[in-house]
Amino acid sequence: MAGREADPLLRKIRLMNGAVWVALLGAGLVFMPWRFTLGIAAGGMVILANFHLLARALKSGLTPGQLTTPMAVIAKYYLRLAGTALVLFFLIAYRLVDPFGLIMGLSVVVINLTLMGCNEMRKILFKEAN
Repeated sequence: MAGREADPLLRKIRLMNGAVWVALLGAGLVFMPWRFTLGIAAGGMVILANFHLLARALKSGLTPGQLTTPMAVIAKYYLRLAGTALVLFFLIAYRLVDPFGLIMGLSVVVINLTLMGCNEMRKILFKEAN
C-alpha cells in the first residue's frame, strides 16, 4: 500500500500531531512574540519529522519479510538523534528562535499523546459508568 497508512492508530496520531502543532502555532501567532512562535514552528517541524522517521524505521525493522538487522535499526536511531541534536544546536546557538517556544514546539507529540490517552481514559470510564 504505497502512500496509504496501514495502521489507523498511527494515522490518527499523525493527524492529531499536526492538529496540536497548528493549534499551538495559532495561539503563538495571536498571543506571543514572533520569535516565540518561530520556536514553536521550528520545534514542531523537528519533532514531527523525527516522529515520522522513527515510525518508518520501526515499520521497516518490524515488518515480516522486510526485517532488517537490529544494528541497522539502532544505527538509524542514532543518526536521527545526531541529526536532531545538530539542528537544535544551530537553532539555539545562533539564537534563531526563542528557546521556550522551541521547547513548546518539541512538546507537540507529548501533548498529543497525553490528550489522546486522557480521551481514551474518558471513553473507558464513561463506558463503564453506563
